Amino acid sequence: MHHHGTQITLNDLIYSIIPNLNSAEKLIFSTLDSLIEAATNPLDILKRTDQRQAFGLEVHRIRLNLEHLLGRYRTEVDDVIRSEGEHTGPVVKPDPQEADAIRSAVDIYQHICAFQRGERPHPVPGR
Repeated sequence: MHHHGTQITLNDLIYSIIPNLNSAEKLIFSTLDSLIEAATNPLDILKRTDQRQAFGLEVHRIRLNLEHLLGRYRTEVDDVIRSEGEHTGPVVKPDPQEADAIRSAVDIYQHICAFQRGERPHPVPGR
C-alpha cells in the first residue's frame, strides 16, 4: 500500500486502492453488523449504528471523489483496464478533495489491517 505523498498511478488506484477499500468496507460493515446483533445494551446498539452510518457516509464521499478522478482520466482508465493491469497508466494528479479521498481510502485499509492483527481496538478508523 502507498504512503502519504507517494505518487499513485491509475494502475495503483484501479488494482490496489479501490479493491482494498472494497475489502475493508465489507469487513467493517460485517464487524459492525455482528457487534450490533450481539449487543444487549441499547447504548452500544446506538453507538455501533451511528458508527455504521458515519462510516457509510465517509465511504460514499470517498467513492464520489474517486469516481470524479477516474472520470477525468477516462481514456487512460480504459487503456489500463484493457491491458488488464499491464499498462500502469499515468501518475494521477488529484485535486484536493480527490487527494483526501485517496488518503482516506488508504488510511481505512491500513486501519482495518491493524485491527485484524489486534493492533487496533475498533474496526472503524477514528473511533
